Amino acid sequence: MTQDRWLIDTEPSTRFPVYTRLNANDVLPDPITPLGASLAWNPHILKGWAAGYVEMGTFDPREMTEVAATAGFFFGHLYVNQSSVRVVGIRAGLGWRAIDAAFFSVDSPPHEDSPTDVNEAQSEKIAARTTRTLTDASFPELEEERLIAEGVRQRRPDLSSLTPGALVNIARSLMPIERLTWRSETIGSSQSATGPAVLGQLLGSVDPSLVVKVIGSAGDVDSAAPSYALWDLSRVVRGDRALTAEFDAGLDGLQARLQGSAADFSSRFAGFLRDFGYRGPSEWDLGADAWETRPDLVLGLLDRLRQLDDDASPAARQAQQAAETEAATRQALEHLGGSDEAVATFHLAVASARRFGAWRERGKTNCIKVLHEARMAMFELGRRLTAEGHLDHPRQVFMAVESELDTLIGNPAAMSDTLRQREQQWRALFDLELPMFLDTRAGVPALGEIPRKGTTPTELASPGDVLQGGPASAGVARGRARIVHDTASIADFQPGEILVAPQTDPSWTPLFMVSAGVVVDVGALGSHAMIVSRELGIPCAAGVASATRRIPDGALVEVDGSTGTVTILEV
Repeated sequence: MTQDRWLIDTEPSTRFPVYTRLNANDVLPDPITPLGASLAWNPHILKGWAAGYVEMGTFDPREMTEVAATAGFFFGHLYVNQSSVRVVGIRAGLGWRAIDAAFFSVDSPPHEDSPTDVNEAQSEKIAARTTRTLTDASFPELEEERLIAEGVRQRRPDLSSLTPGALVNIARSLMPIERLTWRSETIGSSQSATGPAVLGQLLGSVDPSLVVKVIGSAGDVDSAAPSYALWDLSRVVRGDRALTAEFDAGLDGLQARLQGSAADFSSRFAGFLRDFGYRGPSEWDLGADAWETRPDLVLGLLDRLRQLDDDASPAARQAQQAAETEAATRQALEHLGGSDEAVATFHLAVASARRFGAWRERGKTNCIKVLHEARMAMFELGRRLTAEGHLDHPRQVFMAVESELDTLIGNPAAMSDTLRQREQQWRALFDLELPMFLDTRAGVPALGEIPRKGTTPTELASPGDVLQGGPASAGVARGRARIVHDTASIADFQPGEILVAPQTDPSWTPLFMVSAGVVVDVGALGSHAMIVSRELGIPCAAGVASATRRIPDGALVEVDGSTGTVTILEV
């Protein structure tokens, strides 16, 4: 690492120069591992992202030749290319402000118009796609990729029996499939803004909060499935005295104790990991732990969920949200009056928002499933190299870059010091106080110029203060705020508290069920975790800037997920 840049950082796009951490740090909150960037993201995922834009009709292939036209890595962290996302909105006729509202949810630097923003040929293609977005009931490409991703998981060989070279080859061979699955993830993500944008145009003048209320639950959201399965497991624990006693004894060594004393539950737990082990915090990173590599993360979530009574089930919350959605729909239709065209458009937009909310999550699930199979192959290599004394721990294998893998398997001793030193440098990236936006026309600040966390003063909120974010999931909740920075440190979180987190991905959503409401520093209406929070019927305010630093731990707060506000009641 030099003082100017981290070794996997990308060159910024000259055509699309503005980048943001918004809607990036809720899926890749941490600095990406070198192998995650060099094997998966830079050569394949970013290109798959661009291919999705082209297939959607937004861009001509010649506009997507720069690696960082869709996103890039700066200071080791993912940044979404906000300029190209805004051009999607402009060419779709929505405008860049509507795109910002759907995906970024806070005040952003204004867009500077370019003569190439408007492209009639591309707009015609987008118009055709938008018609499909509002009317089509199926997404054949997505279903194709679901079958491919599931096939990859089902065909996993016995990794412990393979040679190091075969393990590396498996990881490499999966990357073109990963690129393919990003096609529909990109289309689903982009088109998920269409329905909400149309609803905003129809309802914004009367009550902007109606948009999130009328969308409500999408149904059949893949990213919510692990939460439902965990809830069912928690009911097994709660209803069994022996299991309850094991959990009461503490999480340390719990999995081993359960294997010895609760064979049936252990078998069910193994089935859960087989079905959903690809999920986990920072799951977009090849080198991040997943539930399958760290089952204790799941046991920690179960430990929280088992404390809830049956009436806190997702089904009960969904019923309450469904009633709110029905009331909001009546209010919206009254506003639209007798206009048959407006009413028809309203129903199309609501249905589209729900479909694409679910399809966006299915697209992500496909991507994560494929990425996880590469993760498991490399984790097995890391486990062996650790046992042989070449690595300090299995995840250190992800400190290599792709071009070093052949050396790593041929002469691992030669890489030990390099990977150990690189890990120290990588961990230093966690402490950076990252700029939320980058306008790369002014240049990218040198890595050594980025301040460290804690050096920027933040004023604590006081009683009566109202913190404004964006609406994410309808409902109002009151409770004591609990600041939680990661799902590995949830032991102090109590049922009924308000979860206040820096960012969340779908692996957090089982913890959502334990909370009365959720507040996150970043995110917007179309963020992955926010789609799932609506599915689970949990009030959520997203994009509440610096919430984890401004809201005192233990403060009594009120969260209004329809308006995105957090009111401090008592500290």
